Amino acid sequence: MVGNGYVKLVWHVHKLCVLSTGLIFGSSLAVWSARCVQAAEESFWAQPSMIGAPSGLKDSLQEIGIDLSVTYTAFYQGLVGGEGDKDWEFGGKTDVIGNFSGEKLGLWKGLYINAHAEFVNGGNVLNAGDGSILPVNTALAFPTLGGQDDDLSLFVTQVFSPSVSLSAGKFNMLDAAAKTPLIGGGGLTTFFNTALAAPISGVTPPYLLGGILSYKTEPAIYTLMVYDPRNAQDEDVIKHPFEKGVTTSLSVTFPVTIGGKRGYQNFRGAYSTLDGTDFRDIPDLILPGGDGEVGTIDGYWFASYSFQQYLVEDSSNPKRGWGLFGQVAISDGNPNPFGWSGFIGLGGTGLFAERPDDGFGIAYFHQGFSEDLKQSLDEVNVELKDESGIEAYYNMAVTPWLNLTADGQVIWPGDGDETAYFLGLRAQLKAF
Repeated sequence: MVGNGYVKLVWHVHKLCVLSTGLIFGSSLAVWSARCVQAAEESFWAQPSMIGAPSGLKDSLQEIGIDLSVTYTAFYQGLVGGEGDKDWEFGGKTDVIGNFSGEKLGLWKGLYINAHAEFVNGGNVLNAGDGSILPVNTALAFPTLGGQDDDLSLFVTQVFSPSVSLSAGKFNMLDAAAKTPLIGGGGLTTFFNTALAAPISGVTPPYLLGGILSYKTEPAIYTLMVYDPRNAQDEDVIKHPFEKGVTTSLSVTFPVTIGGKRGYQNFRGAYSTLDGTDFRDIPDLILPGGDGEVGTIDGYWFASYSFQQYLVEDSSNPKRGWGLFGQVAISDGNPNPFGWSGFIGLGGTGLFAERPDDGFGIAYFHQGFSEDLKQSLDEVNVELKDESGIEAYYNMAVTPWLNLTADGQVIWPGDGDETAYFLGLRAQLKAF
């Protein structure tokens, strides 16, 4: 598939070079032709996407306000140790993202529209039976766990000034997680496991409907989110927004420089008015003699602290570098099913000077579940433990548009007796 397109590209460039040097004969013509073919080869392997040649269709669309990208990410992953199905599974995800500039499209300044369509195909190891509760493959888990293999997120942003912007619509929160320095990737470029790729809070659904206000100041960046607490994959959320309650989240990010290296410190708090199940009443629902009723608790909260600190930076490219990252979070534990969680790790890009675009990461995570939930399940002879694990990956940038990743996970599952071992391969093709 790549071969035919590549040959055509080189041939067209070759013809243009020949025409432009029509008065040169013999060896001179051959030299010019060879140089043009070589230039086409270098351009093909260095361009940001496979068919995104400089001054081509992608650049032309950007000039009129349409920034379009098409990416396909394939996974081959299997459980190689522990309880469960040892069959390896192949699956993939296609992401089509469009960013539209209202000003360039003839509307008004500061208006932007973002659309993200995603499609999942093939199999996965999410139900391998190893006892792990957190998804071991984030990219294939969403939107799959919501009961569908495709989804569309769409939101509008108005930038009022360099400091203030407001967005509203349906958001894919994996996109937000992917922007986090050092650890970000949303399961597509860095870590696989959801505990690291898109940490679960219990108060933020994977797809949310609401608004986000960002205010940037010299010492800090403030982000206020107001959204429906339910997963926006549910059509009822779109038809009847905020019918069951509202969640408000405020985060503050402080850029911090230590030893001349960039870093970020983030504090976040969230509160939801959504009623939740009182986990202490679960035995009354299941055990003989119980009244079969489960009470509710009004509202729940979540708080976290996270950091990213570069240890090595590339002075020529601020996007390259690696360092430490971590997070610790707590919640009410009832009705939020999560009590506390945390992770710590090392990662980024450019571990080896001769491979500046390669990414790597290694991290440990711990996901603590609600003590009320664990105690109630224990009364009905269901054992739920905290879940923890270690994950390591290396992402090789073959070209700017083709990346190959090897990944390994060791998980002490929350619903299993044996340690689970997963290995996986990932190939990402930035087609456009």
